[in-house]
Amino acid sequence: MDPKDKVAIITGAASGIGLATARLLASHGARIVVADVDADGGAKAAQEIEAQGGQARFVRIDVTQDEELQRMLEFAVAQFGRVDIVHNNAGIGEGGNLFEPGWDGWERTLAIDLTAVIRATRLEVQHLRRQGGGGVIINTASMGGMVPMPASPVYAASKAGAIHFTRSLAYLANEGIRVNVICPTFTDTPLVRQAGEAAIELMKQEVGGILAPEQVAEGVLELVRDDSRAGAVMRVTVRKGIDYTFEPR
Repeated sequence: MDPKDKVAIITGAASGIGLATARLLASHGARIVVADVDADGGAKAAQEIEAQGGQARFVRIDVTQDEELQRMLEFAVAQFGRVDIVHNNAGIGEGGNLFEPGWDGWERTLAIDLTAVIRATRLEVQHLRRQGGGGVIINTASMGGMVPMPASPVYAASKAGAIHFTRSLAYLANEGIRVNVICPTFTDTPLVRQAGEAAIELMKQEVGGILAPEQVAEGVLELVRDDSRAGAVMRVTVRKGIDYTFEPR
């Protein structure tokens, strides 16, 4: 799909990978709906894209709520007439010790990093069907969904779930709806920066460096453009760049 003149919704677009993707798709002529819980950051992102000559609107949403996700789709239609591309990118880190008595942050990790992806994809597919079929959905997972993460086991589980959920939807290509997933290694985002410089240095040593959000955005653009990809799992790493795993036999 050529993104020019298409309508793209990006969740978590106030910063990091989402913001880089919004900027890149806008530079290729897409009309952007910036969706984020961060009202100030989201509005600023949309204003920045407009100032650069693109078209963008901001909507504040909570991705854990069906009614908010539905409102996001309706907002896109009200502003731009339709929906063609959705990047389900909003996510959080685990941020706690699973075995600490009383800590229930693992539930929020699953709610945002896995359940919200399922909620959003479900509603988006329904919407694209009502439009007459056709469209691209890209879910953000992580390389952490492919390898053990002893320090963040629930995060790893949520991302693994997002990967295999997406793979299982390859059949929707029969309706012209392509659902793919992108899996970056550690990326220089506000979420990762919260871990502190010492933790970031350890991350760099483990995977050979840290990705810029713009490198991940280039992967999203490729998944939008490549009409042959459905149920695809794209990896974005410092050492190998963009490649694919779990290729169909």
